[in-house]
Amino acid sequence: MVADLVKKNKFKIIFIDKNNQLLDVDYTLNDTVLAEKWFHKIKHLHRIPIDPVESAQMDFSNLTDICKNFFAFADLDTPMINFKEITQKELNALHKIYEDNHDRLAPLKDNAILYKFHNAIHHIEQKTAPRERIKVGWGVKEGPLAENFHCNEYFESTIKKNFIYATESELGKTPYQYWENGEPADQTRFNQLCKPHLTLRAKFHISLVDVDPVAFKKEFVDWFSKYSEDWIAKYRLESWRPIDEQSAPLLAYTDYTDNLDSYDFKRIILT
Repeated sequence: MVADLVKKNKFKIIFIDKNNQLLDVDYTLNDTVLAEKWFHKIKHLHRIPIDPVESAQMDFSNLTDICKNFFAFADLDTPMINFKEITQKELNALHKIYEDNHDRLAPLKDNAILYKFHNAIHHIEQKTAPRERIKVGWGVKEGPLAENFHCNEYFESTIKKNFIYATESELGKTPYQYWENGEPADQTRFNQLCKPHLTLRAKFHISLVDVDPVAFKKEFVDWFSKYSEDWIAKYRLESWRPIDEQSAPLLAYTDYTDNLDSYDFKRIILT
């Protein structure tokens, strides 16, 4: 019985580099209800190919062509935007179009462009940032396994390199992202777009770096104070901490300490 218990909490992740060299890393499941729920989902999905869009294994850099294909798929007029000099305000507007049309387009077949469009917007917003995580997700294939779960209370105080964490999947932004992106100074819009981590899915990420959450900037704290009380009450939170913005729930850990920067995810093996 003890051996079976140990075995069920162990698994491997196989990574692959550009030269098709494989690396297997042993992981141990974290001892939390959240991690157990996540692992139950993985047992259903580990033999199914991951989604290349959600796992960021596609090129999102050509926003011009992606927008053209998205607006054709969505049967919408393409907005007049100079994509070579696109502004944050215009990116916010594109994100709003994604939000407004998500529920209409999500049930359609061959809708990968919907999520490619969303990823491309965020890629442009963060195009100078180095890769800090390996993303893994199954897209619509994991949809039935998603469940409502208040994840923020499980957020770790720090992020550790090579450890596995649950990825937020809310259709929206965090309060800090909302402020940083210059979204409208409006409580209704803030409450609509900003969300804590309320949905637990099978999707996850492997951190490529250690992260020690830092205190919020005073400018953000002053701005957030105008909206926080109503928003925190709406989502039944106790507070909104730097770790809620900069950390995540730990799913599994490893003794492997070398860098994984040159690798991508290939598959999970349950041992």
